[in-house]
Amino acid sequence: MSTATIRELRTSFPKIRARLDREGEVIITDRGKAAFVLRAYVERPKKAKPQPDYYARLMSYSRGRMATQAEIDALDQANRGDR
Repeated sequence: MSTATIRELRTSFPKIRARLDREGEVIITDRGKAAFVLRAYVERPKKAKPQPDYYARLMSYSRGRMATQAEIDALDQANRGDR
């Protein structure tokens, strides 16, 4: 692991980049104290989550027909309990 100053980073980045490629990590110092770690970015592969089809699931529950207002009211009343 090598070190470089902020000034070197601004003025001679290609040399710092070569060090980064060679060593994998460069510590950037600010006024003699280690301030930052410079590493090459490695992109992680994205895992696509399958999205559920909520409409298809709703239709499978209702067998393709919509509930009547009386059925909706009865369900509301059953869910209330003793309130």
